[in-house]
Amino acid sequence: MFKKSALILICLLLTMLSASAQSMAVVNISEGGNALLKTNIGVDYDHGWGTMKDGFSARVSYRFFRDRKFTVTANARYASTQLSMTPGDLNHGFDPDAIGLNGTHVFGQTGFTSTFRSTLLGKPLFAIGLVNAEWGQGGFARVSGIAMGLIMLKTTRTTQFGLGPLAMINTSSRIPIFPVFMYRHVFNEKWCVNLSGATFGFDYTPTPSDMINLGADINVKSFYFKPGDKSLPTKCRFTSTSFRPMVNYRRRLAPNLYFYLRGGVSLKMSCRINGVTGTERYVECRQKPAPFIQTGASYTL
Repeated sequence: MFKKSALILICLLLTMLSASAQSMAVVNISEGGNALLKTNIGVDYDHGWGTMKDGFSARVSYRFFRDRKFTVTANARYASTQLSMTPGDLNHGFDPDAIGLNGTHVFGQTGFTSTFRSTLLGKPLFAIGLVNAEWGQGGFARVSGIAMGLIMLKTTRTTQFGLGPLAMINTSSRIPIFPVFMYRHVFNEKWCVNLSGATFGFDYTPTPSDMINLGADINVKSFYFKPGDKSLPTKCRFTSTSFRPMVNYRRRLAPNLYFYLRGGVSLKMSCRINGVTGTERYVECRQKPAPFIQTGASYTL
């Protein structure tokens, strides 16, 4: 059973890496999963020793409608990112200081998440739709959307496996539609494997209040800025996508209140500058592997 589950894990991991690196859509789906609860509040801080320095994020969601099949949730997110690059990190001879890329940038997002549960061909069906307004330097930037369907091909007491399509609307990704999946298998009361959205790994639960995860995630940092260069759009979007192998520790401090601490290494998958919309990449960025630490807390109901 372990060898079979490990083989499935490797195959699904390769599929996820090729798709998730395209944009922050899968990360948003992962975060939106928490928004399916009645209330979700979370804050986190991360520090890296590469071009991405200090980062902060705060998010809140509130589910204000629910019936047997539908839910609707309001979401808001604020993030800041500190960037420190050298001219050699950008192609086409751009200087990060000259175009206003270095320094601290903020990113805001407000929107709604809707879910739908039903059956298809006798299998459980889960669909989710997100609409978000995004903000940054200069105010409003764009409205983006995500639609995803997931059919659960296997649902037992120990194993859940689902597969389906994800489509992005008004995205800078060159691949707006790709497959997504979720997979979870419980080996025993302390060990399980979890793959969902942009996170995956092995969970070890030594006590009911403690969890240690050995795995990785797909981390995306993005923001809007005005480069002030005639060869670039008036307003641009910076997006950095990293693969982060890590060790993650989570502790339940009180009912519904959790603290976590994680550390690992950040490996570049893609780093680019686009316009607010459109798939053209005006600048490609270089990022070396760099260690990071991240800590945060969340409250859910």
